[in-house]
Amino acid sequence: MLNEYFSNNEVLKVIKEIKTNNKYFSKSTNNLSNSFVYISEEVALYIFYDALFKFKIIIDDNNLLIEYISGIEKLYKKVDNFEDIKYGINKLICKMLINKYEMKDINSISKETIINHIYDKYISNGYFIHGFNSIYLQDIKNKGFYPEKYENYYDRFKRVDEIFEKYGQMPVLDKDFSLNDIYFTDDFIMSCYYSIYAPLFYYKLLYSEILYGNRIRKDNYLLSDCDTLTRHLKRFMNNNSFSEDDKKYILDLVKDQWNLIHRTKNYITLLVVKRSVVFNKEVKKEEYLRDNRDIYEIVDRMLSPKYNNLEYNKYLSTDDFEIIKLDNYYDIEEEKKEEIKVEENTVNNKYGSISILLVVGCLLMSLGVIISVLSILGR
Repeated sequence: MLNEYFSNNEVLKVIKEIKTNNKYFSKSTNNLSNSFVYISEEVALYIFYDALFKFKIIIDDNNLLIEYISGIEKLYKKVDNFEDIKYGINKLICKMLINKYEMKDINSISKETIINHIYDKYISNGYFIHGFNSIYLQDIKNKGFYPEKYENYYDRFKRVDEIFEKYGQMPVLDKDFSLNDIYFTDDFIMSCYYSIYAPLFYYKLLYSEILYGNRIRKDNYLLSDCDTLTRHLKRFMNNNSFSEDDKKYILDLVKDQWNLIHRTKNYITLLVVKRSVVFNKEVKKEEYLRDNRDIYEIVDRMLSPKYNNLEYNKYLSTDDFEIIKLDNYYDIEEEKKEEIKVEENTVNNKYGSISILLVVGCLLMSLGVIISVLSILGR
């Protein structure tokens, strides 16, 4: 759905800036706090993905793409918090609609025309999204989507809450494994997070503030290895006198799950389904038409997320959905690390060569001194 944009040089240029330029990613995330997942500078990239998604659904005009990207660049450079960038992108969508209808300004196009267009494209014929771990990508492409019917360790995870309760602890996984429910959202940005943190119950086991306190480094979940991530869990089980058998059961399961979700390179993978398939109780268009506020505020209201967790448990054939595959920000971070390693190796090789020359030079100087001394003594 978005693949065509990732061969565009202007799009690639902005993505590169988001990866490397702190003017693009060092901004306030206070208003984006979410109780489910850790949010940091990676949100800059996911907001840009969301902007491309909205453009594709609502505008879908390559003649306007460069102007749109230029407007987004200005927002990233001038605005100091991500919430206002999101609002600015929604406002920019409205301006692009004016251009699409070949009008000069907002007063040249009726409020009703804008609302009708966005409601039709983004709501009536829009999409809900389910973020899933990319290890299941090929199976879903080949067989369709069976909610919760894929390779997992659910039977083993059922015992985890029982073990914790045995030591007087509350259930930690926050999941009923007897149900086949998955969840859709209209929040493209959060669906990116849901994909990279999937499955969420596993993330919560390793980074529960209730168990481990609020001083844990949640960003480590996407950057560290399994042994590092289990330190809090190991300490907690030791402090609460878990038996050796129970500790081994949980740690073996955690390691097996880690190996499963890291079997292949992780991408952001999103299952995109028509809204009408999942939900049929949308806000009526008339409610937006009756809104007396500024048109930009109305558009922002229309495009802002309203549904975080829409339950769904039915089979979807390959004709019922599209899949969007995107680069994971933390794979990008790994690429940065590799670049740094290459630079360090280059520097080390450079200084290594200099060191060898210095040693050879010193040896030659020493040899010269010895010859001089012998010559004097020979007299």
